[in-house]
Amino acid sequence: MSTTLMGSIVLPERIIQGTIFVSNGKIERIEEGFPANHEGVLDFRGKYLLPGLIEVHGHMREPGLEYKEDIPHGTRAGLAGGYTTILDMPNTKPPTTTPALLEEQIQRYIGRSYCDFAINMGVARDSIQELRLIDKEKITGVKIFAAGHATALTTIPHLSELAQIFEILGVRGITAIVHAENQELIDYFVQQYREEGKNYPAAWTEARNLSVILTSVLEMISLAKYFGVKLHLLHLSTPEEFAAVEFGRSLGVDVSGETTTVHLAFNSDDYAQHGNMINIAPALRSPEAQQQIWQLLRAGKIDAVVTDHAPHTLEEKHKESVWEVASGMPGLQEAMAVLVTNWVKRFGQETLEEGLLRIAQVTSQNIARIFGFTQKGGLVVGKDADIVVVDTQQPWHIAKKDLFTKNQWSVYEGMELIGRP
Repeated sequence: MSTTLMGSIVLPERIIQGTIFVSNGKIERIEEGFPANHEGVLDFRGKYLLPGLIEVHGHMREPGLEYKEDIPHGTRAGLAGGYTTILDMPNTKPPTTTPALLEEQIQRYIGRSYCDFAINMGVARDSIQELRLIDKEKITGVKIFAAGHATALTTIPHLSELAQIFEILGVRGITAIVHAENQELIDYFVQQYREEGKNYPAAWTEARNLSVILTSVLEMISLAKYFGVKLHLLHLSTPEEFAAVEFGRSLGVDVSGETTTVHLAFNSDDYAQHGNMINIAPALRSPEAQQQIWQLLRAGKIDAVVTDHAPHTLEEKHKESVWEVASGMPGLQEAMAVLVTNWVKRFGQETLEEGLLRIAQVTSQNIARIFGFTQKGGLVVGKDADIVVVDTQQPWHIAKKDLFTKNQWSVYEGMELIGRP
């Protein structure tokens, strides 16, 4: 089967007005210019063709939490947002922490996912030795929660247990994918705030502060250095953490770092308007820190941008005390438009194509490289023809009726964005 598309093609290094020829699901060739005969050609002139996006954080909530989201709804929302590959996250009920549970999770996706998928393995305090048994070819890496909820089975709060995990990963050549916050410091600050009766939305940012995240990031880099582990640091939110990534690289650590569309779209001042609806972990940061993250993104100092699509019900978000709120929010479908809109807002319409080149790099190209997806990550001859068409002309008024996520709510509802896939 063959398909031909023409439009503004976002290649790894430049944007061209050209034509992509696809055969049997692969990119066969790319040519500058448009064919003289347009018959049978998908005409996307005036729109941009980007490589399919890759989501590192696919909280599809199966098994056990299907009331929040499920694989068909979540992956359909992803595909509508331009995501052609989604990496499943293991914090489910039960969590994906054994070879048998991994096989079950793979089977859940087969025939039910609207896009390609891969599995992030999980690890709990009582399943560390299972990492010796796992078929590493079936996973992208092992997701480690250095913090979360103190009673969660998958939180590994102690450095001695983290060292055990890193030692096994180093021997087996498996990537560590880490939510890096220090649980002991979180418990300390949260207890202080609770005792003082501080339960307003911004207290979340104040308690889960820079010391919480930077301490953990440096600990993870230290363990990765000692045990020779490839390290991917999830949802970094401050310039200091990205400085730590650079420091880790200077030590010879194979370390990468990502930020999220939520941290790029919102800062701690936005609690005044959106309250606990924008409660996520790690927390939102100050406008000044957010602006520095944008500058790092523009300069190519951030490896990846993800959505951390983490749906909860409105009931779980509408809590009076910030300490009772479910942390996380949906956002797969809106992510590309959020990135394009906020890029143009910050850097100007004249930088749109610069932004699209960078967005393609951090949402697809770099992620494919980090996780070894050699057939994905760019509009390149021989790779999978995972292509997303992005419209930067027509505004998209986010409406509930457009959303495919199971809970069908969005903090972006009512906003006008550009860059809809």
